[in-house]
Amino acid sequence: MLEIYKKYFAEILSKDIDLPIEEIITQIEIPPENISWDLAFPCFNISKTIKKAPNIIAQELSEKLESDFFSSFENIWGYLNANINQSQFIQDFFQNLNSKDFKSIKKNNSKTKVMIEYMSANPNKPLHIWQARNICVGDSLRRIYEYLGYEVHSFDYEDDSGVNVGYNIVWHLFYDYPLDTDKKYDHYCWEIYEKMRKNDEDINFKKTLSEILIKIEEWHDEKIKKLHFDYTRKCALEQIRTCRSINSFFDGIVWETDILHLKLFAQAMELLKDKWYFKFINSWDAAWCWVIDLSSLSEYSKEEKKYQILIKSDGTATYIAKDIAFAMWKLGYLKNKFSYDIFTKDTRWKNVFTTSQKGSDKKNDFFDYHQAITVIDNRQIPPQKIVQSALKLLWYIKSGKDYLPLGYWVVYLTPKTLLKLKYKLTPEEKVEKRLPFASRKWRTVTIDEMIKMLHDKAYFQAKERNPEKYDDRLDNVANKIAVSALRFFLIRWDIDKDIVFDIDEILDMQWETWAYILYTWARIQSIINNSWDVWKKLNPWNFLTEQIEFDIIKKLSEFDSVILQSQSQLSPHLISRYLFELTKLINTYYAKINILKSQEDFKKARIFLLKNTLEIIQKAMNLIWMEFLEKM
Repeated sequence: MLEIYKKYFAEILSKDIDLPIEEIITQIEIPPENISWDLAFPCFNISKTIKKAPNIIAQELSEKLESDFFSSFENIWGYLNANINQSQFIQDFFQNLNSKDFKSIKKNNSKTKVMIEYMSANPNKPLHIWQARNICVGDSLRRIYEYLGYEVHSFDYEDDSGVNVGYNIVWHLFYDYPLDTDKKYDHYCWEIYEKMRKNDEDINFKKTLSEILIKIEEWHDEKIKKLHFDYTRKCALEQIRTCRSINSFFDGIVWETDILHLKLFAQAMELLKDKWYFKFINSWDAAWCWVIDLSSLSEYSKEEKKYQILIKSDGTATYIAKDIAFAMWKLGYLKNKFSYDIFTKDTRWKNVFTTSQKGSDKKNDFFDYHQAITVIDNRQIPPQKIVQSALKLLWYIKSGKDYLPLGYWVVYLTPKTLLKLKYKLTPEEKVEKRLPFASRKWRTVTIDEMIKMLHDKAYFQAKERNPEKYDDRLDNVANKIAVSALRFFLIRWDIDKDIVFDIDEILDMQWETWAYILYTWARIQSIINNSWDVWKKLNPWNFLTEQIEFDIIKKLSEFDSVILQSQSQLSPHLISRYLFELTKLINTYYAKINILKSQEDFKKARIFLLKNTLEIIQKAMNLIWMEFLEKM
């Protein structure tokens, strides 16, 4: 709805400004909360063309513009600010709630296919809390794209040919460690990994490891093939179960070894070689290696090193090389296609497919995407830029398709949280404000243990408040609280900002947390449940006359544009921020107005407003996946 009023503003401005309405709309801003105006047009960009100072342009426009949709205009520091006619806006909002003409979201009907890869794991360890940010951001993007009508597939990329898996395979082959266990398998794998790393300085171990990695890539040794297959699949299944536990789902799993063994990698390298970008060199820093030559790209003109190694001297492919091949497959530039088997079913009873060299399903539409989004640790963005460069060299990026790496920043933990998880800290570490993961100290907090810790804390609090409730019910409530609190905390921050994770803060109702939002949701629900169907045959705009009511309606009208912005900027945190701003307004509303004791028609209109607010909150919560509870 607010987008419609931006259009109205642009239309009256276009009579005095020589710009297309569409271009004016893109420049109209919503002022920050400390500015008491509804819309603003900056006059700086048109100053040179009109040959007047921005302040003068804004002043002249403010004195001559008139519109039934706006009550006033004013020049403030070169911005032309506009106040919406509140009664007209409220009437338009309610009269056109279900009108297609007043919806800013137009569902995508272009058959645009989008692939979102939001887990890239080594199948030899459990997922850690840092990766949880990756998963929650990616899963929320999937939900946003689906809401907007795109054909979306989400994928887990399992790095099963890398050195980490090689360590574990060596351990099982040569150190007599059993393949079976009663423990959760990914955690069992991590135990083995801890033990095997103690052999890092052993020359014989390193030689054996190198030989095993080559055999995994060559894929001729039947014993290694079977061990590798059984081991990685069992570990990946547990990782998928962890993702399910936080309500994140995948359509498929791509195995790195399948990229190698189905010749996708070889085909990608041939395409580079055909255009003379794939070269064999022997220099001091790349002895007997195959590299990608980047010297023809302008962004590398000032770089001392104008190439990247793709195949090392021992014949193994680098991560960048395999990612280039995978990116080319995503965008449909390789002829070979994967076959698929069913790997498992998710909690929605949808099949989760896995790539296979001899799979039974070759008809899946997992191919030829228009947009490929990779949500990844920010430290991996430089290698992903090399992948983009390779696609640019082959002119693929310019063919109307997009390859979009989305980097997220570091997740730290407070010392207090690590101590509660039974990690040992030095006296110096205990007084730090935040601590990073420390793999050398084996301080890697897993998603499983964090969910259990949140669950136990929520269960204890729920039991204290509701001692009469059954344990099973409290257990279910505690699990919903744990998952929702974790997801909201990991999504709410700008993706390019670090997070400091504190176990107590994320459940605190006084902060910008899931608990605060759910408390507001439950409060609205209780008012609606305790009221009869009072909103029928009522013109609510005649009775919603308070400034706070206009502020709430204006915020509700922003919902569609927030979704579009979240998708275009790949920023699901905008939805969590929107939720917090909306619920904060509702709690201010409660503080100022006793809704249930209002005069009858005013009460009806206010309950109708709360009903529509509840619907928007539910939609927003679904997009970033927050569980609903009837009572806090």
